[in-house]
Amino acid sequence: MFQLLITCIIAGAVLYNYKDMGDDVTQFVMFPLVFIMLNYVFISLICRIIEYNNYLFIIFKDQIFILNSSLVLRDNIEIIDAFKIIKLDVFSRGFFSNLLSYGEIVIELQTREERLFHFMPQPYKLLDKLKIQRERVLENRKKKYIVGDDYPSTWWKDER
Repeated sequence: MFQLLITCIIAGAVLYNYKDMGDDVTQFVMFPLVFIMLNYVFISLICRIIEYNNYLFIIFKDQIFILNSSLVLRDNIEIIDAFKIIKLDVFSRGFFSNLLSYGEIVIELQTREERLFHFMPQPYKLLDKLKIQRERVLENRKKKYIVGDDYPSTWWKDER
């Protein structure tokens, strides 16, 4: 988008400097074409601003609350149980996204559903916190279902 905007500005400046040549192609084809491309860039920019999502992750004991607010949606809340998470992945592509420490987070759930969160600030810190929370939840679930260390070896013995 940014490249198309720069191209439109440069082409418009060049056409404006050579408008006195009286060429019909410049006047009736190139100026409207540059004008249409410039309008396309600004309309797509406005649509991206409207579509922009702001995610707030709240990590609780065994759940993750994700508050999604955008220009259109307000207070869209999603709750993910930590034990339903199969895979956590973070990737940051490009020079500027690495420089500004922005990336994308992918959360894969047991239902084979993938949740993708774009433009997350400091995604590796969030990934570390999510992994710690997931490990604690899995550890607590193991403690809940295991009676004791000697349980498997003595369950069949009669203590009379």
